[in-house]
Amino acid sequence: MSLPTAPFAARLPRLPKLGAGPARHAVLFPRRTYLLITLGISIAFGLLILPASTLQRPHTTAAEALLLFINPVLVFQVQFEFNYLLRYRRHPVQRWLRRQPARLAYLLRLALTAVVVSLYNAGRYYLDARLNLRLNDNPLDAILAWSQVATVVGFSFQLALELVENSRYLTIENEMLKREQLQARYESLKQQLSPHFLFNSLSTLGELIYDEPDAAALFVEEMAHVYRYLLRHGEQAAVPLRDELLFLRSYVYLLRMRFGEGIQLEIDLPDGIRDRPVPPLALQLLLENAVKHNAVSHRQPLVVRIDFVAPATLRVRNNCYPRLTPAPETSSGVGLSNLTNRVRLLHQQRLLVEQTDGEFRVYLPLPA
Repeated sequence: MSLPTAPFAARLPRLPKLGAGPARHAVLFPRRTYLLITLGISIAFGLLILPASTLQRPHTTAAEALLLFINPVLVFQVQFEFNYLLRYRRHPVQRWLRRQPARLAYLLRLALTAVVVSLYNAGRYYLDARLNLRLNDNPLDAILAWSQVATVVGFSFQLALELVENSRYLTIENEMLKREQLQARYESLKQQLSPHFLFNSLSTLGELIYDEPDAAALFVEEMAHVYRYLLRHGEQAAVPLRDELLFLRSYVYLLRMRFGEGIQLEIDLPDGIRDRPVPPLALQLLLENAVKHNAVSHRQPLVVRIDFVAPATLRVRNNCYPRLTPAPETSSGVGLSNLTNRVRLLHQQRLLVEQTDGEFRVYLPLPA
């Protein structure tokens, strides 16, 4: 079978995962935007602290006032840049933070930032003393204490920026999901029950009308049920599993009128799960793919089995007899990718695909 076994969700536009530690959050602020925002915050704090700093030094000159303004700006910029490095750049420390729980990762970032700010302020303290540029008489321990306060304030603004990013992330993700849902519905109408199926069904019906009129009448009845179901439920997000199974039996009936005993359907499901929601036409698509990619004959019948895997998974599997020649219906994988999108929209879970030499399996989430 030529179907790929990798998760088809990989074909969708990817967004970073949320909730797995700070380094995994969405990065939606470009470098320039982040720099401008944090610089504005730093300047605002510099202006806020400047009056209190100048009051401690009578007869402050313009140059000293400028230094008193620049110092807190640089303190905040140092920690913002360090947080940018921790959160947005790839390096071993970031990978280590990714492996930590979210709350612990935040605390570790805060601790690392506090260390960096303290080292910066200590370095400035000794450099200013060496250059005779000390603008206040505070001892080193007081400066280090102020460093911790500045770290907490600056980190609070960093978290506020990340909350804004996450909010924008969720907005963009919702818009993407809406577009995917519209695309999935469109693809559902395009892909399900292909023109080849209709053509083959009409050809079979034409043969039955003359040879077996009673069978032809039943064939028309089942065919009407198939297309009635398609028109009624094709655009819905979900239908009860029991309705999908009834539709699937009608679809298999039409196929068996064409292939005879070459197609067999085995269903082993508990009654308690038959009201659970599934994407409409999901099982039909998987059966259609099995027919499309395998040789169907009386000698080697194609057996499609549907069963339940606890606690909440519907398993659809078929034996593999790969075609020696390509199927008349060319396969682009869009149908299965479409089903992956619809499962993700309905259950926020992924459709899993497995393939061995002798069997092809699809695991469809079926939460209660």
